[in-house]
Amino acid sequence: MLCQQKGVLPGSDFYFFTPSAVARERLFYFTSLGHFFCDLGYRIEREEDYGNYLLLLVKKGRLMISVEGKKSLVKAGDMAFLNCHLPHGYYAAGYTEFLWIHFDGSNAGQFYRDIISNFGGRNVFCPDRVRQMEDKLREIISNCRYEKAITEYDDSLNIYQLLIELSKNVVGSGQPVDAAGEKVIDEALQYIRENLSKELSVGMIADHVGMSESHFSRRFRKVMNSSPKEYIIRKRLNEAKRLLKTTPLTIKEIAFCVGFNSESHFINTFTAQNGLSPKKFREFPL
Repeated sequence: MLCQQKGVLPGSDFYFFTPSAVARERLFYFTSLGHFFCDLGYRIEREEDYGNYLLLLVKKGRLMISVEGKKSLVKAGDMAFLNCHLPHGYYAAGYTEFLWIHFDGSNAGQFYRDIISNFGGRNVFCPDRVRQMEDKLREIISNCRYEKAITEYDDSLNIYQLLIELSKNVVGSGQPVDAAGEKVIDEALQYIRENLSKELSVGMIADHVGMSESHFSRRFRKVMNSSPKEYIIRKRLNEAKRLLKTTPLTIKEIAFCVGFNSESHFINTFTAQNGLSPKKFREFPL
């Protein structure tokens, strides 16, 4: 089909969606998507709320984007994530090919805020696994092109997978986590498991893997999506739940078994994280 939008070349395709009430209430949903080939005449400027978010991947050429007056260049292999509820624009800087989806729903806004915040307020990313992202976008567009029997639940899952992949694989500060970096985290996780009942600080773990505390903490958060301290607490609480359900140990004994320095600290932390006390948790059936 031939798009009447100025600058969109023949061979482009695009599709529109009107979500159901169920999708609007509880799912991610598309509003439009497509695969565009454009020339220098392609330009979009929106000052009002367009009612969705835009995720795009440039295959060839370059796009210039503007979000609330801040301009960025999207090169071949880059992706951009735009909040189209706010003033925004984008245009082709010469011949450009790109894949795009407009979507909204569920917690799309929270995903957007988290991703943008994590990467210094930038709307343009270079995913580690750009091929996987492209394959998913092409699959979504192909489903529309060939009118496959895809439900709104399938659409929602596809959008969620894109957002999770982007959250996991975007390069924020310059370099992806390499194999050596992953090995360091594996060593740290093993050390935590083996010493969960003992005094355990972030500094001790960093020393064990041969890194500075600050460098280790940044690397750990990048891979595990959690600070080392938060991870240790969660692991201790998980082990405490196992002991509560499988042993006759007292709550005080369990507290010390999983590395808490006092029964009251254990009870307060457990209750805050789980919404019920260790005693109540033990009494509740699985």
